[in-house]
Amino acid sequence: MMQPAIPWASDLKSACDAHATRLAVFDGATGMTYRELGGRAAAVAQALLDAGVTPGEPVATSLRNSHAAVWGAFGVRLSGAAETPLNPALGADELRHNLAITGVKRVLTTAANADAFKAFGCTPMVIEDLDTARGDLGKIPPVPREAHGRIGFTSGTTGAPKAIVQTHGARWIGNLLQRAALPTAVGPGSRILLVTPYMHGASVLTMAFLERGGSVVLLDGADMARIAPLLEEGSIDHIFAPPTVLAKLTTALPDRHFPGMRAVFCGTAPLSPTLYGKACAMFGPVIRIAYGKTELTNPIAVLTAEQTDAYYAEGPHYDGVCVGYPASGVEIALRGEDGAIPGPGEDGEVLLRGQHIYAGHYATDGFHPLEPGAFHETGDLGRFDMQGRLHLVGRMADVMKSGGYKVHPDEIERALAASGQGAAVAVISLPSEYWGEIVVAVAEGADAGWPERARSAVAGLGRHKQPRLHVTMQELPRNVQGKMVRRRIRERVLAEYGLVDGPHPRLERRG
Repeated sequence: MMQPAIPWASDLKSACDAHATRLAVFDGATGMTYRELGGRAAAVAQALLDAGVTPGEPVATSLRNSHAAVWGAFGVRLSGAAETPLNPALGADELRHNLAITGVKRVLTTAANADAFKAFGCTPMVIEDLDTARGDLGKIPPVPREAHGRIGFTSGTTGAPKAIVQTHGARWIGNLLQRAALPTAVGPGSRILLVTPYMHGASVLTMAFLERGGSVVLLDGADMARIAPLLEEGSIDHIFAPPTVLAKLTTALPDRHFPGMRAVFCGTAPLSPTLYGKACAMFGPVIRIAYGKTELTNPIAVLTAEQTDAYYAEGPHYDGVCVGYPASGVEIALRGEDGAIPGPGEDGEVLLRGQHIYAGHYATDGFHPLEPGAFHETGDLGRFDMQGRLHLVGRMADVMKSGGYKVHPDEIERALAASGQGAAVAVISLPSEYWGEIVVAVAEGADAGWPERARSAVAGLGRHKQPRLHVTMQELPRNVQGKMVRRRIRERVLAEYGLVDGPHPRLERRG
């Protein structure tokens, strides 16, 4: 039987005692040792407990990448509250929505943002007031295993974000599985570079490295002026670099090779063969791909570096993105439209289950618990190949129907990826009485020759999959995670253009 409490403080104290004077976190300006990090995290926890915070109470953090983001988040977790990270880049309406559905009343933030949260009816805890405080990890009690431990928000690509709730017990198991899935033996001397928002995948990897005695370099964005010297000096041997970061690295540092990299963690979006080739030239064949969701923390499925290299050596892939084999502790199942289990090579909705799965979610109409033992219905479309690898095909909500055929926009985007010559390309649909839906390719800042390259790139696809219209926009709408939002792209296209429908549709600019 599992213990009824999670000893977060004891776990952190063990790491801080063992690695007291070693560097734990460097944020590009200042560094912090394990002893300092543990003391400040304990001070945050004690301040929350003294303020009357109860187990499972949502306590928000709103901090840009810095070492304060790390010890602040650790402190909220130690207190037994439900850590609720808010992206500092959120707009007022998005912030109001997230605070309302979760019922957050306390926020750990900076002095500069304190008044903004007061205006939302929250009580701010100012991080600068705790900047030199030291607490005692030995005095922080364990927290209830079934209490809410973290609340994360979905990307909101298909509607208003939902707030996903994970218990402290599930977080603890997820941490163990994350460490078990690390591709290399992490320990003292290991150093990972993180540049994506701490509130997402960066926080999971931070915990994994700090629990093993490694160190973390946490920068506020992909600033090449800071990244290049770190790579050149050879002090970084791991990096979390989703495709957007890899694209920036390979563009800013062309023809550079950094042979000391032991692992490049990649995920969150499809990695094109062209970009994979550039990343391999820069770091070697050390790119490891993983599939993660807010509802079941990364990794859900893993493609090791060796498996990734073999996959891309197979040749072009337009029928899905391989994310590997189910990770330890995770069940992955597929369900077809008729409710039956698809065979190898057949599509179905991806269903997930695991010991660290979320407990439920908050929406505008309250909390919706996940039934015990139930699978999470992801809304992702996938298939298993003959080797047992999971391939993601697209999102169910994004499936189009044009001329009576079903079309997956992700498949077309993969075929179009190289046509943009570095420019992002999205595929959307516009409603049509004649076709049902018209497939439209939209490029971000592409040159005048892009439409012709795009037509050539999809010539091998079925005619119903080939975009009938091509649009270039200066900038494509993205969410706070940096992902393109098809719904908002469609709205912008319709705002700028009128559709002339028929067998040969065209767009006419409004005004």
